Amino acid sequence: MSHAGFRFTSLRNLYFIIVCMMLTAITSSAQTPTPSRPKSSVPNRAPSAAAAASPMFKAIWEPMNYPDDLVFQDVYFANDKVGWVSGKGEGGFIFHTADGGANWDVQVGDPHSNNAEINYLRFLDATHGWAVQGSQLIRTTDGKTWQTIGPFVPNFPLAQYRFLSVQDGFEVGGYYSGSTIFSTHDGGRSWKPVFACGTTLQVNGLTQKTSCFLRDMFFASMKVGYAVGGGFNDAWAVIAKTVDGGATWKVIFASTDVDTASAVFFTDENNGVVRLRDHRVLITADGGQTWSGATGAAEATLKFADPQVGWSCIVQGNPSCSYTVDGGKSWTTRTIGFPEDIQSYSMPRRDLIYAVGPHGMIYRYHVVPADYMAKGMLDAPLMPTYGGPIVPQLQQMQTQVTALQAQISAAAASGSPASGASAGGGSAQNISTQSSAGAPLGNQAATASGGFSQDASAASGTPQDPNATAGGFVQDTSTAPTSQFVQSCCASQVQDLQTSFNTVAQQVPNFSGQFRNLNLLFVGLNMLSDMMNRAKQMRDSMVALKKAPDAQTALAALSALLTNVQSTSQAITTQFSNLSAAPASGSPGGVIGNQVAGAPAVPDSSATPGAAPAAAPAAAPAASGQPTSSNTAGSQAGSQASSTAGTAAGSVVNKLKKKLPF
Repeated sequence: MSHAGFRFTSLRNLYFIIVCMMLTAITSSAQTPTPSRPKSSVPNRAPSAAAAASPMFKAIWEPMNYPDDLVFQDVYFANDKVGWVSGKGEGGFIFHTADGGANWDVQVGDPHSNNAEINYLRFLDATHGWAVQGSQLIRTTDGKTWQTIGPFVPNFPLAQYRFLSVQDGFEVGGYYSGSTIFSTHDGGRSWKPVFACGTTLQVNGLTQKTSCFLRDMFFASMKVGYAVGGGFNDAWAVIAKTVDGGATWKVIFASTDVDTASAVFFTDENNGVVRLRDHRVLITADGGQTWSGATGAAEATLKFADPQVGWSCIVQGNPSCSYTVDGGKSWTTRTIGFPEDIQSYSMPRRDLIYAVGPHGMIYRYHVVPADYMAKGMLDAPLMPTYGGPIVPQLQQMQTQVTALQAQISAAAASGSPASGASAGGGSAQNISTQSSAGAPLGNQAATASGGFSQDASAASGTPQDPNATAGGFVQDTSTAPTSQFVQSCCASQVQDLQTSFNTVAQQVPNFSGQFRNLNLLFVGLNMLSDMMNRAKQMRDSMVALKKAPDAQTALAALSALLTNVQSTSQAITTQFSNLSAAPASGSPGGVIGNQVAGAPAVPDSSATPGAAPAAAPAAAPAASGQPTSSNTAGSQAGSQASSTAGTAAGSVVNKLKKKLPF
């Protein structure tokens, strides 16, 4: 064999060997089992409706800017419609709005004048307020016209002032060397010193007496107030307290372990929040006897809409805000892209905030549908829904009443009593998820970025004693005799409705305590009396229903009950912003009396939230097809609530008067 032939044969054999090796490797790899993921014992499921659902609502900051180059230095809204802004252009001014900021009118001054700037708005209600122009205190007693009262104490630069009534107020003034609290009992015409702040500190193991500089003051009631501060430049804190309406003050906390206290807010006499200059937060639940640190930080001034929800926004600095939804125990901070610094902000409700600043800047925080769009709007955290567990219970009652109306109407039309079987919605577990006005009342399942959701179902708690009372009115209606008609037509459905009502009645005190208005404490008190009136009227309608001798009387009682349930849901939606809260003589006695006596105003369910409520109807219309004369029994049952509700609510109101700033 030639050399060339041998080389060809060798190469062919080599190729053959390589191909065989490759085939062997491929075959071996194909035969080697590949590890597989264990099969799940849980079958594949489609995404739940809640997970797949898009958010229904979101919170935004929406611009409502004023078309002039003005500096808004302060803002105060008494409710969702009525508010004021003050500041300066070339001169000082106060603007007023009666439509939530859509339009403004000049009440004081002229922005293009040489008048001194106006700042430090303070209000008791929608008619009684104060402001500072230069060194002069000015006030209004009708929410429209203003008059100059006089100067504050000379040579004591103003740090803070508060009024507890038309006549009684307090001022904190002083230099870095020390602060003094002054009181007035003639509406600000004269002032006298009541407390020169001083305390004893332990510094490096040595005892030192020192004066203190107070930066903020807040009254939790007519009797109990707090003032906070510390060193002007040095890092130490002091908290003073009065328990006799400001007549005397006592330092209850002084420490070099924390920075100077710069802001204070108490949601009641015992529960309060203090913000330190280094942004840390202290909280107390025992009237300042002990303090603990909250989680997170608060940016600046402290303002609460109700005992749960509060904000702390930087004033004249980087536009950012901190907020709490648990009464100050924890805080979350978010930078907000406002075009200018925030000079001031006001929060009449947890779902409504107004922030103002230079160049006519006005932004409104509010809750809108998820697909809502507006030019210049900014994303904001969504606050928990208002109302808590009482809202789904009211919705459940509405569903049950509607089902009972249909069942009894059908029985009346057929000429025989209903069998008593459940008629769609009569079950106590059937809860409507939307109010009659279409507003988001219950669990907010979907939230915007950084928002919160509130699970109402988890707050129901352990069932209470059905014979217990809350706030002076009887909750239980089980002792009322049941007529033969009700026993034969719908006994089980009425029992379910009674159970739902008992739950609502038991929740009234907790609702009023958790969601009372802190922007205007007069409104907060009237919320309690209003809720008690509504619960009493619902109870009387329930009694009338159980005693009903025939279908027409039962339908009349159900109609009255439905009207009250719907109006209560609507009132909660608007957070009772329409309750009268104007003490004409500086004492709320007349206002509270008017609210307690007689039926409260019933908001029109077709009106937008915040609209003026319509007068309470004399009697709710009967179900379709029933003559109007059948309303007589229901009207009588509902009207019985007026006198007894006033007595019941009044007793609780009287107990609370001493604890509220009147």
